[in-house]
This record gives sequence, C-alpha cells and structure tokens, in this order.
Amino acid sequence: MVLSGYHPSRVKFVGVLNFRARGPIHVGHSKEANVLYALKLPNGDLVVPASTWKGVLRSLAERLAPSLPMGEIERMAFETVGRAQGPEEARRNVREKGLMDDFVKVLERKPQTRFDQRDVEEKLERLGYRKDAEGKWQIEDKEWALVQYLSLHCPVGKLFGNLALASSLKFFDSVIRSGLQRRPGIGINRNTGTVQENVLYFVETGDAYAAVPLLLSGEVEPRGSAPARLLASVLEAVAEVGIGVGGRKSAGLGLLELESSEFHAFERGKDGDERGALLANPFDAEKMGLREFVGWLRSER
Repeated sequence: MVLSGYHPSRVKFVGVLNFRARGPIHVGHSKEANVLYALKLPNGDLVVPASTWKGVLRSLAERLAPSLPMGEIERMAFETVGRAQGPEEARRNVREKGLMDDFVKVLERKPQTRFDQRDVEEKLERLGYRKDAEGKWQIEDKEWALVQYLSLHCPVGKLFGNLALASSLKFFDSVIRSGLQRRPGIGINRNTGTVQENVLYFVETGDAYAAVPLLLSGEVEPRGSAPARLLASVLEAVAEVGIGVGGRKSAGLGLLELESSEFHAFERGKDGDERGALLANPFDAEKMGLREFVGWLRSER
C-alpha cells in the first residue's frame, strides 16, 4: 500500500523555472536504423516529460541528502531504504543493518534502543496494520512492515515517493520550441576505448540556447523539516551549477542553466489561506524569488 498525504503537509507551492540550454538537448524517443530520434510533438516541438524531470531531480536529492542535517530515524531510513533500488534491496539492507531484532521487540513492547514505541505504533496503524483482541500486532511479514515504516521517515521518499509514499511533488511536461538537428556519432568499444569500425549513427537534438521551462508544484512538510530543507538544497544546487537533462550527457548534451524563476508558496491555514482560498490557485500567493523561497523553506517560522 502506498500512502498519499498522510503526513501533516503544511507548505503548498508552485514554481516556474526558466532554463537556457547551453548546448543541444536529446530526450530519446525511439531508434530506427542508425538514427536516435528525439521525443517531440507532431509540430516538431521537443518534449521533456515529467518523468525525466522527476528522475533527474531525485538523483540530485539522493546525492545531497547525506550532507543534510537529519534526525537519527531519518538518517537510518535514508541509508536503508532511500538508496534501495527496489523492495528486495530494501529488505536486504534491513537485514544487513541488524534492525529486525529491535523492531520485533517494539512489536512485543519490550525494551530496545533503536525505535520510538509510540511512533512505530502510530505509523503501523497508518499503514493499515491492526492488533488483535489481545493487543498483539497482526503482521505476517515483519520485515516488510519495517521497510514500510522506515519509508515513511525517508526525506527523499517524502518528496519523490518510495515503497510506502506517493510523491508529494508534481512535475509537468516541458515543451521546447526549437529547430531539429541530426548530429553524427561513432561507436566506442568500452573495453579498449577505441573506435568501433562501421558504427556511425545520428542523434536528433534541439538547438543550443533553446529556452526550457519547468513547472512544478507540491506540498511538503512544515518549514524547517528535513524534506523542506532537502528541497531547498536541490533548488539551490540547480541555481548554482545547472542541471543535465536527457541522453548523451557524457558527450556534452543537455546542460541547462537557470535564467529566472518564481515561486508562490503559503502555509495551509496561514498566509491568508485561513479558508483554503489559495488551494484553488496557489499563484495568488505572494511571489518569491528562488533565494527567498529557499530561505523560507529552511526557516521554521
């Protein structure tokens, strides 16, 4: 079961980021013969799908998270399930870190050192687990229950989704108005580092210096929380060093630099939203620049 909106989501926002491509962009769609075609609309405009944006920014968040100040349970969750490439790896991490003994003791209400009894019980109830008439947890797969519990504490998962949470961020497809080019390339033998004979292909790309817009929205936990600080760090990194999108990045394609941005954000029930009016149109909230929005996310008040 994947939960959506279970946590006390307090910050609602929408952001518009305007990038400039420093070189051609190739977001792959299909391959025919020796041509790698770009994803595009019938009129020829290129498309960067929402899934590409989410994947790129999630990867950045995973690289930044280890340096983020976190509570003990949040760091445990990130190191155990936040980097796992699927359920089986998450299960293996739980076993290798020796977490099961303490978790079972929590379920049996015995003294242990790793977990908070009240928090575990609250989260398990949110996940749909129940006790019997004698007060014993009815959990057949305790290992999976622990993976789910930790998933609820992972800052990366709280933003981008994981094994127990739906993503709290929403990305939209970006349309790039650009001409099309076909750039030649040659095959490389990865073992020897030499050119492969008779391997010539063409990559369909957009123009360098094309404008690339990104629209995203979301709800994150209260200002100053680990997910809010992580989102702030991701946006700050994008503003400072840019971001790579699409394929062939190792060949110099897809580098984007942020030219301008604006954010509209508010705390639910506050900032003029006492009656929920801003939920219908977050753009009515006060406009912030990226630096201001980053500082606002990091501050507790």
